[in-house]
Amino acid sequence: TATSTGTRLLIDAEQTRFQPAIDNLVLDLQQKYNAVDKSDRPIIYNTYQCYLKDSMERLRTDVDRAKRFNYHFGAKLVRGAYMESEKLLASVAHLPSPIHDSIEETHACYNEAVDFLLRQSVQSNHLIEIMCATHNQTSIEKAIAAMDKYGVDKNATTICFGQLYGMSDHLSFNLGRMGYRAYKYVPYGEVHEVIPYLLRRARENSSVVGGAAAELSMIKSELKRRLNPFHKMLA
Repeated sequence: TATSTGTRLLIDAEQTRFQPAIDNLVLDLQQKYNAVDKSDRPIIYNTYQCYLKDSMERLRTDVDRAKRFNYHFGAKLVRGAYMESEKLLASVAHLPSPIHDSIEETHACYNEAVDFLLRQSVQSNHLIEIMCATHNQTSIEKAIAAMDKYGVDKNATTICFGQLYGMSDHLSFNLGRMGYRAYKYVPYGEVHEVIPYLLRRARENSSVVGGAAAELSMIKSELKRRLNPFHKMLA
């Protein structure tokens, strides 16, 4: 159905103990539905959690595989949402943690992944598309800088940005206002399913909590500007 309507289907990532099965499924779907002779775009996207130490290795391998098997490549980049459970599972199994040791390393990995895919997009004969699912302003700025560096047009389908509905709206608004492809996504379902999801997103995007005060300040300032015709005179 997604193929027939030209709708992209982004398959989410889960804990590392489930991810190999998900990756295997996605690989089969990509080879079938993203094939160059069947589609002019990637329909199936896989999700890469950049807080994992092996995420860049997996990303490079999957891009190479797409070239070898002649299909378009789609990737959603996130930071990751299962930090506590991943560390606990590794500890119980007496294995090294799969998670980067610091948030700075995770940030660096995310930014490297965006740069790598943008570079590949201009070097490959196949279409590569990226969904930057992030509320991190620095990562968005770095992505835009990389677009300029590699000559990726903001109107191209190569890259888009996504934030949760109700979170970091100032980023989404300004991306859209400047002509970048920005999306808001809405989790839906029963409360007992949606709330844990939103809590994981909040932990994944801990910087959003700190940015909420700044966003509230901006909202108050804008309300004041709209409601007070003398605001400019008083400012």
